[in-house]
Amino acid sequence: MKTFIGIADCKGIESFLPLEGNENHLGFLVLRASANRHRHALVYQVDMDEDQEAIFNAVLGRDEYIAACAMLHDPAFVENVGVENSMIHSWEMIPNPRLDPYFGRFEEE
Repeated sequence: MKTFIGIADCKGIESFLPLEGNENHLGFLVLRASANRHRHALVYQVDMDEDQEAIFNAVLGRDEYIAACAMLHDPAFVENVGVENSMIHSWEMIPNPRLDPYFGRFEEE
């Protein structure tokens, strides 16, 4: 099992990094998520085995960020995802692109 960290928001998974070797990036991730709270951005932590990691990376590799975030909500895929207590409400609402305050404003008619 390996531990991974990253940012998730209303548009899905924004980043997915192994914790080992990226411990110094954790503060940057928290800062970046804090600056995007209007999109319910938060830092998550999850443990995955090699098979889960391969499946998750394949989904991200297809740019299916919403599907990847939904996978982290699925207890059949992962047992537990850690988020700060103050962000649990946001975790329960994402992924949902309609929560983006700019949803639909810049799309072509």
